[in-house]
Amino acid sequence: MRTAAASPDLSRRHRARVLVAVLAIVLAACTGDELPEVTVERVEAGEVTSTVSAPATVEPAARQDVTAGVSGVVVAVEVADGKRVRADRPVLRLSSAQVDLARRQAAAAADAAAGVGGVAVDGSAAATLAATADAVADYDAKTLPRLRAARRRAKAVRAADQRAAALVAVAAVEASYESTRAALLASGRALAASQQATADALASALNQVLSSAGASQRLQAQAAAAAADRQADELVVRAPFTGTVQLGQAAAAGGPDLPADLAGAAGLTDLAGAAGGGLPGLGGADEGTGTLRVGAPVTAGQTLFTVYDLRDYYVGAEVDEIDAPLVRAGQRADVIVDAFGDTVFEEVVESVGLAADRTQAGGVGYPVRIRILEPADREPRRRLRVGMTASAEITTQTVRADLVVPSRALLREESGDVVYVVRDGRAEVVAVEVAALGEERAAVSGDLRAGDAVVVTGYEELSDGAEVRVR
Repeated sequence: MRTAAASPDLSRRHRARVLVAVLAIVLAACTGDELPEVTVERVEAGEVTSTVSAPATVEPAARQDVTAGVSGVVVAVEVADGKRVRADRPVLRLSSAQVDLARRQAAAAADAAAGVGGVAVDGSAAATLAATADAVADYDAKTLPRLRAARRRAKAVRAADQRAAALVAVAAVEASYESTRAALLASGRALAASQQATADALASALNQVLSSAGASQRLQAQAAAAAADRQADELVVRAPFTGTVQLGQAAAAGGPDLPADLAGAAGLTDLAGAAGGGLPGLGGADEGTGTLRVGAPVTAGQTLFTVYDLRDYYVGAEVDEIDAPLVRAGQRADVIVDAFGDTVFEEVVESVGLAADRTQAGGVGYPVRIRILEPADREPRRRLRVGMTASAEITTQTVRADLVVPSRALLREESGDVVYVVRDGRAEVVAVEVAALGEERAAVSGDLRAGDAVVVTGYEELSDGAEVRVR
């Protein structure tokens, strides 16, 4: 049998068709490779928790620095560094030459004030009465003998009528004598009374002035004594509340010396000599630094010790001003302390500061106090130390929503928040409103439905309606 040979024209047409087909395949492959490649995740219903992150520091329930009210020297340490103390119990006892001097001055002022007042003025009334009595006695001595002699002569007259007349004349002279004598006595007594009244008035006026001055002096003396007593009370330094004591540092050497009698009583004299130069605050000490101890000098206003209430622990967080309006008391928080790695402490927000502070980065932050809740495992809590660095994650809200998308799907445009949704091989821009934004997911509303594929990576070069290839 014979086979018909192929026509050259037919062969050329076949080759052309094959070449076109190959080119079409190549072009199709090239077109597929040029499509933007994206990664998607599905929209679903779920729960979204919004949180605020903030740097934090471990704090005690309370702390208080206790300062020296007066300068002096430590003569006794009643509570060792790091030990617990009950409220109002002595922690340190001081001695102060300044206080001793103040008390002596107050006592001297009180003695001086007690001697003020009680002035008497001599008005010479007694001298006047004595002079009057002397004058009357002299008058009597000169007048009475004469009157007696005149009466004897009058009685000796023989004629009855003449004798009667003479006796009448003598009686008249005697009456005049008595009147003069009485007037002299009355005048002297009146002058003496007047002098005494004047003296009494002057004494009363002087005593009022002195009494007023004495009262002021006594008040000043009492005030000085009260101030000295208060300073004396400050020589016994007590704990403000029950807690753990951390002793402060000794002041620089050269402070007030310990009185010799107290140094001997405390047994410090020999100890200072044996120490080769003495304890800080005693003669010959070169340095006064270090934790407070017996013999250490202190100055007024110096922090002697700090009391920490460690029954509860807190963290002090620094929340950025943008997040601060979202934080309020009662919200839960998770805290990770750097020293304990992945251990998460459950906490609750106790207070949010009203006034802002400058952050270490130079921004504005609000102080938030968060209380650490009692954990089931107390071991990590027992190992907490004041001042440890931490990070706080505060839960600001929890929302249950029908439309939940990955947080990284959200894009911010001038018109608002949007997501890219892949539908029929094309990326569509869908505007959404964010109801709650968490670290991983966000609750939204918009033209979405459960099961929609939203773009989470590869949207950098996308435009609305662009054809995409899902990875």
